[in-house]
Amino acid sequence: MPKRCFFLLLCIAAGGVLGSAQELPPEGPIIPEEYDPSEFPLWTQDLRRFEVITVGTFPITYLFSSLIYDFSIYAASGFNTRYSIGSQRSSRDIAIIVGSAGSISFILATIDLFINLDRRQHREAAENG
Repeated sequence: MPKRCFFLLLCIAAGGVLGSAQELPPEGPIIPEEYDPSEFPLWTQDLRRFEVITVGTFPITYLFSSLIYDFSIYAASGFNTRYSIGSQRSSRDIAIIVGSAGSISFILATIDLFINLDRRQHREAAENG
């Protein structure tokens, strides 16, 4: 065991020494250029926006789906304290909540996609005359 620790420390030290030996190019650090809007096709930009909206709205839709689901179970039981909000969740309940939250997020992103495509179409029609 001590030989392994010594070998590991030796590798880490050698990596630190070898890693610090690298020098910057003579012209200095490389500064990345900004992306040009025409560099990527529109469909990839639309797909990225769709993805961001779907993933970004999921926590919010999960919260509301969870509250609505728990309250509906609570109300359906006649407001029995045994079924109070957040008291009981089976794997089936969680699957329903996650599925509904994912579906709502997907629907919101789809609505946003159609709105953006419609706006782009109207903008291009106005520009073309």
